[in-house]
Amino acid sequence: MKINTKILVRLALFAAISIVLGKFLKISIGESIRFSFENLSIILAGYLYGPLAGALCGVVADILGCLMVAYSINPIITLGAAVIGIFSGMFGKHGLLRRPNLVLSVVAAHLAGSVIVKTIGLYIYYATPIPVLLLRIPVYAAVGALEFMLIRFCINHRGLKELL
Repeated sequence: MKINTKILVRLALFAAISIVLGKFLKISIGESIRFSFENLSIILAGYLYGPLAGALCGVVADILGCLMVAYSINPIITLGAAVIGIFSGMFGKHGLLRRPNLVLSVVAAHLAGSVIVKTIGLYIYYATPIPVLLLRIPVYAAVGALEFMLIRFCINHRGLKELL
């Protein structure tokens, strides 16, 4: 898919939404676990506009979000954000399948990006203990289920459908 100016502006909006949801509207559970919907708009970007657009949205959201709240940039976690966009795009409207599959898009994005890549980043950079990291699995199962419902609502909503 070709990324034109209109799509680029939408991706910037999705990145901004991700920053707000992930950095400012999060619920922290200890030092290493956080409950947020930061991936919702990245998954939506990948699902609607393809893997490249999703990856771009994820990288921009992670780097700018870290800079805005004075977090150090962890390149593995940034890679995880890109992987979320890539995997959601692989099963989206411009992905590998003829018919987009939202369930596969959300599950693959969270499994590959959040549960695997970002968890490795937390382990390597911050030496987060493995038992704490295992808590990410049920957290992202719950977050993924909620994000699926919210994305499905956005895609099927008559007013939002025209904007997307």
